[in-house]
Order: sequence, then C-alpha cells, then structure tokens
Amino acid sequence: MKKIIILFFILALGTSLRLFYLDSRPLGFTWDEAALGYNAYSLLKTGRDEHKQALPIIFKSFGDYKPGLYVYLTVPSIASLGLNEFATRLPSALMGTILVIVVYLWTKNLWITGLLALNPWAIHFSRGAWESNVSLTLTVLGVVLLIKKRWLLSALFLGLTFWTYQGAKMFTPLIILSYLFFY
Repeated sequence: MKKIIILFFILALGTSLRLFYLDSRPLGFTWDEAALGYNAYSLLKTGRDEHKQALPIIFKSFGDYKPGLYVYLTVPSIASLGLNEFATRLPSALMGTILVIVVYLWTKNLWITGLLALNPWAIHFSRGAWESNVSLTLTVLGVVLLIKKRWLLSALFLGLTFWTYQGAKMFTPLIILSYLFFY
C-alpha cells in the first residue's frame, strides 16, 4: 500500500510539473508548434490541412514535411479547449506523463520513476508541442511490449513511431534489428 501511495505522489508531481503554466512555459510559442495546432484546428473544422489536403499522413510545414500523428493527437484537445497554446501542447504533456507510467511498469522501481518524473530534460520536452516526446513514449512502450513478447501491441506502437517523428525512421528499425540479434 505504501508503494502505491508513493507512486501516486510521483505521478501527481510529474503530471503537475508537465501541466502547470503549460500555455506560457516554455516562453514563446514556436512556429512549428503553431503550425501543428493550426493544422489540427483545420482538420477539425474542414478535414483538410492548411494546404487543403484531405486527411494527410504527412504535413507540409515551413519547407519541411512532418509526420502527422501529433497533429491528429492534438485534434481532441483543440476541439475541447479551443485553438490555443495549452491545447496544442497538451498531447506532449500527456505523453510525458504516460512515459513515467510506462517506465514504472517496466522497472517496478520507484527511484527510477521518480527520477524520470523530475528530470528537467523529460519535463522540458513534455512541455512543448514536440513530436520527439511522443515518439520517445511510443518507442519505450513498444520496446517494453517487445521484451514482454506482446508482438502485436509492440508492432502497433513501434509502427506509430514512423508516423510521429522523422528520427524514428532510422532508430526504430535499429531497435528491432538489435532485439532480433540479441534475443
């Protein structure tokens, strides 16, 4: 019972550090964050992105192309909270909190979970609308499921990383190859 209370405290602290003043910290709202939010808003209202593409998988934005999962994850928060900084950053903050939970389920270690919940790097990347944070959470979840031999769920989450962040197109296959080599 004591372990559950400590875990609850760690999760509450980690969640509040990721959500408190989410609309104004970090300072400034980058153009990438604004583009993610606007594309989610546009999808919500019209089913099309800012370039009038119907339900795209890849979004053109400021001269590059972004995988679309973050935009789709942002649609519900914008639908319920409106088009603003908090709603645009909320999916990343929630995924940062989910990462803390996944790390606990993987390690069953309160110290490691607490360190992740309080880690400035993890908090920072959870507080901006950055696809890399979502990709990290999906990757860790996919690896945990891979180790536990939950093949289909692992394939789902590792597959979603390709639709989340460009770097995953290189690292996810390397993770899978490493798993196959060592196991």
